[in-house]
Amino acid sequence: MKAFWEYLFKEWFRQVGEALLVAFLVTTFVFTTVGVVGQSMFPTLKNGERVLVPKWETWLVRFGLMEWKRGEIAILKPPEGTPNATARFPVLGFSFRAFFIKRIVAVPGDEVYVERGVVYVNGKPLDERHITDHIAPWPDSFPGVCYKDGRMTRILTQQGDFPVELLPAYLKPLREMLLPPSQEVLARSRLTEACEVGKIRLKKGYYFVMGDNRTLGGSEDSRTFGPVPLEAIAGRASFVWWPIFVREEGKIRLNLRRLSPPPAYQVP
Repeated sequence: MKAFWEYLFKEWFRQVGEALLVAFLVTTFVFTTVGVVGQSMFPTLKNGERVLVPKWETWLVRFGLMEWKRGEIAILKPPEGTPNATARFPVLGFSFRAFFIKRIVAVPGDEVYVERGVVYVNGKPLDERHITDHIAPWPDSFPGVCYKDGRMTRILTQQGDFPVELLPAYLKPLREMLLPPSQEVLARSRLTEACEVGKIRLKKGYYFVMGDNRTLGGSEDSRTFGPVPLEAIAGRASFVWWPIFVREEGKIRLNLRRLSPPPAYQVP
């Protein structure tokens, strides 16, 4: 009898091990799913929805066989030290750096900035009707950059006003990617501190990401923590698969949908 129970235990252990191995291989190399928490991607994604993430794309990008594109929705980890980037694991209570879900607005080599709520990529304003048809973006600008006597003194982000000498580590790549100030601001800085909306030229391997919810405080994104490196992006949200049906205005409709980049992001 003892040998029988030992056999059952070993067989159970083997099957569980095989199942865990298959699950690991599938979620690492084939696909995984991610739940949407919060409203930072509203109106495109809503709290509680789940998206499909093809993991093979992540490996193709890491091996240089594919690139992330403007307009795609990325699953990413914000830089270490980013405010509100840590979450607490239920029951067990330990902290971890949570994944964010944001849209890739600009890719390596692009020039990008935000002025009065309008995003400019390579000098052209983006016509983001997938957002503006539903909500009115808060008229913020990013990045704010101040100069005195021709030298940079402060950088203003969505999170706050940072003197250059006290810049958090996660914002230092942003400083390195800022383009030189305009001649007008340089001239005014000889008399007093002068500020302007700076322009960012994304260096190789860095992406500018934003949530679709552009209302005040609607999204913590590159306007808070600056451009993110390639290795921070864990994959692309390609499809909404849950819930399958939703009720809107008293009617039930099918909720399954592909997450394709809007036309606004097809800029030269």
